[in-house]
Amino acid sequence: MDKIKERYSNFELLRIVAMILVLIVHVLICLPRPTTAFVIAEPFKAISFYFTDAISIICVNVFILISGWFGINLRLQRLSILLFQVFFFAIVIWGVLVFIEPSSKHMNLQSLTTVLMLNGSDYWFIKAYLGLYFLSPILNVFVEKVDQKYYRDILILLYIFQTIYGWFSIDGAAWIAGGYSAFSFICLYLLGRYLKKYGDTINVGGYFRICSLSKGNLLLLFSSIVFLLTFLAYTVTYLGIPIEGRLFTYTNPLVILESIVLVLLFSKIKFKSSIINRIAFSCLAIYLLHGNELILRPYYGKWIAQWYSCETTTSFVMRTSFLIFVVFIMAISLDQIRLVLSKIIFSKSKCV
Repeated sequence: MDKIKERYSNFELLRIVAMILVLIVHVLICLPRPTTAFVIAEPFKAISFYFTDAISIICVNVFILISGWFGINLRLQRLSILLFQVFFFAIVIWGVLVFIEPSSKHMNLQSLTTVLMLNGSDYWFIKAYLGLYFLSPILNVFVEKVDQKYYRDILILLYIFQTIYGWFSIDGAAWIAGGYSAFSFICLYLLGRYLKKYGDTINVGGYFRICSLSKGNLLLLFSSIVFLLTFLAYTVTYLGIPIEGRLFTYTNPLVILESIVLVLLFSKIKFKSSIINRIAFSCLAIYLLHGNELILRPYYGKWIAQWYSCETTTSFVMRTSFLIFVVFIMAISLDQIRLVLSKIIFSKSKCV
């Protein structure tokens, strides 16, 4: 309980925001992306789609930047608690599906491999995060031992490499996977550590220090990037240039910059809230509940696609918003059971 109270509420709120944005991203992937004909016939809907995508696509980057900001301290008990949370949700989801559909496809080896995360798309975030988690002691030693110039140069090289082979040429290095990889998480983690350690010395164009910007200016910069991404996506689609999807990837430098700006903005918001801290303590559960491949496409995605096809825009937005709210509440509530079980199983842990 003390651990929850000690957390920074501004960053805990940002964790919650990031997870809500994950829910929204998973709404967008269930919808058909605007075509040239669509943006011409329905410009307002196309702009709304791109605007929503421009805001929500930062979700994963923000979450990992926060990890870098505070640093990861690898401990076996914390690892055990994380894995327990992951498999708690995977097993509960599988068990509920088997119970409500006893003669369904869930009683087979394929579903078991999903529970064990053996397929490429199964909880990809968790597997990439574990890669970062295991390497964090080495990364932390690097951060503490090297000087700022060397650190900065390595970051620049990493992001040049990722931009060329993980964004400009999205398949140039398949293992970067457009940001869906431990490599990209490592880059973000090191970037987050650098921002925290040397942020006050970062000059932009030699004119101003980004960390010295006021909350208002950071919000303006964030909004400007969102509008720029929206404008670029609309324009290239209108012109029939097939690169719109490339704009909304985790490895897009503009998306990374947008993520940085939001982290810096929240770093300047100071407040304490035990309620926010408690919710944020369980926020990973939001992803674990709806992001499970037994749920994400067969249910969450299917419902959203049906509503998009059959309902009016207003009805679709209302239904989808309600679904996001229900998933949020269900995930946080279910995780309270997991927390009780964790306290029993890991009674000597100081992390729960």
